[in-house]
Amino acid sequence: MMTLPMLPQLMRDADGWLTLLIQNQSPGKGKEANWLPAPNGPFRMYLRLYWPKADALNGGWTKPPLQRMA
Repeated sequence: MMTLPMLPQLMRDADGWLTLLIQNQSPGKGKEANWLPAPNGPFRMYLRLYWPKADALNGGWTKPPLQRMA
């Protein structure tokens, strides 16, 4: 499992995945470590890769899908 030395407060899911919650309202104290506050209204999301591996540079990697949680 990959460690996240710059973000030790992030909580991993039971299966080892990392879920980020991007929303306007707090998801609750137990989930705020993974909460990225978003504006109340339309906004755009961008993904920035720092020190990308070769797959990200040559097209062999695709970004994980966003899932809208109602």
